[in-house]
Amino acid sequence: MRKIGLIAALLGLVMLAFDVALRLFGDRGTWFWLPGLIVAIVGASLLLWAKFQAPSLVIGARAAAGPAAGADTAKLLDNFEQRFAELKTRKTDSAAEAELYALGTELEARARWAQATAVYRHLMRLDPGYRDVGLRLGGLLDRQGKTGMAPGAVLRNPVTLPDAQQVLRSVARAPAERSAPEAAMAAATDRRVRSDRAAAARPSATSDDAVALAAERAPAPSVRQLGRYRLEREIGRGAMGTVYLGRDMAINRAVAIKAIPLASEFDDAELHDARVRFFREAETAGRLNHPNIVTIYDVGEEGGLAYIAMEYLRGQHLSEYAASDRLLEPRKVLELGTRTADALGFAHKQQVVHRDIKPANLMYDPATDVLKITDFGIARITGAGSTRTGIVLGTPSFMSPEQLEGRTVTGHSDLFSLGVSLFQLLTGQLPFAADSMTGLMQQIAEAPHPPLRAFRPDLPACVETVIDRALAKDPDSRFDTGAQMAAALEDCRVRIPSGMP
Repeated sequence: MRKIGLIAALLGLVMLAFDVALRLFGDRGTWFWLPGLIVAIVGASLLLWAKFQAPSLVIGARAAAGPAAGADTAKLLDNFEQRFAELKTRKTDSAAEAELYALGTELEARARWAQATAVYRHLMRLDPGYRDVGLRLGGLLDRQGKTGMAPGAVLRNPVTLPDAQQVLRSVARAPAERSAPEAAMAAATDRRVRSDRAAAARPSATSDDAVALAAERAPAPSVRQLGRYRLEREIGRGAMGTVYLGRDMAINRAVAIKAIPLASEFDDAELHDARVRFFREAETAGRLNHPNIVTIYDVGEEGGLAYIAMEYLRGQHLSEYAASDRLLEPRKVLELGTRTADALGFAHKQQVVHRDIKPANLMYDPATDVLKITDFGIARITGAGSTRTGIVLGTPSFMSPEQLEGRTVTGHSDLFSLGVSLFQLLTGQLPFAADSMTGLMQQIAEAPHPPLRAFRPDLPACVETVIDRALAKDPDSRFDTGAQMAAALEDCRVRIPSGMP
């Protein structure tokens, strides 16, 4: 079009020039000036139109064609972050959605599941019914274990707020009313819940002697040394990696080594941020000097494994005393709760929030009466971005409503989780339970918990009052500080007769 306009404009100018020449040298009037002027104006108009409109048409045509119509797909994938950011800022239309879908399917075909999941999630937010994106996302989440789990099981991967909100919206409707994407996600969630519940039901040994025996039967760790620490045997395995009994060769001291395979947990685009966050969070937790918080000695990274060297603890996790036939005396539970609340209050003053308080992260040694909170700062390391909102970390059954919904998490969230833990340690029951992740999320976010004394009518009313306040849905309605909750627990403890079962 630009070429036609240029030719027309030149032709019009030539005709005008010819008319002027005849008038000057031929001494007679001609009619060439009128068609020449018209042709020149038309040509100039075409030139201007081509200048301002053609680029947008070309861009639109390229977008509609998608990456497969001439774009170098491999190059696009290598520049995934830049390309994805560009697509997210574009105006939402069918061409943009088609390009997002093409990018997601190409990533999925190349087994780059984390990146494909991010693309599909964004596309779901734009148009939940777009082609088969819901089924693809559900399959990817199911494959990566990100859709849900049984109450009390460890959350192996982050769940983002858009996913949580979508599940909460869909669970309120009957299954027949759900869209295909929601049905796919719900089905994947329930499959994962049943699988994790079966795994959680299998007996596990957590005492020091039982763990040692199990470790002797287990295969030897493939890594024999991390930094200056020699790994002697595996003593635990969880969502964040593997825990080894190690020895500091410099001073011949027994230590617990938590090894986290950052290189395999995060893709290339996220690895740098995860590494920075790991060292920052571990350093912050290492500054917590409190008798009821495990001491962190050192952090490092070697061979793709990030590791934390910490105090080696003997005893059992309090989860060993969470079953109805193995409960501790109520006075002892409240005493341990007092110590935990006091330690949390100390950490919160240092601007450190645990994010995953539960009996399994409270180590207790009855022989020495020592209680320690473990895994301080570890939960945050699993986030896909330290500044990204909507990250749910922790164990679902113990999470506060604001943590589950991806809102700002403060020390009040830890106190809620401590309230859930005390409820379980006093009754052998969780205050919130459901058969699926969706049901559990709805229970925690909306449903009131059952009265504590419905399970333990023998306990003083003050115990129920403390638990009710800790489990308030609104963070501002809970205890202001850990020290305040500790004082309330201690006041109740002295009212319980000694030796009460």
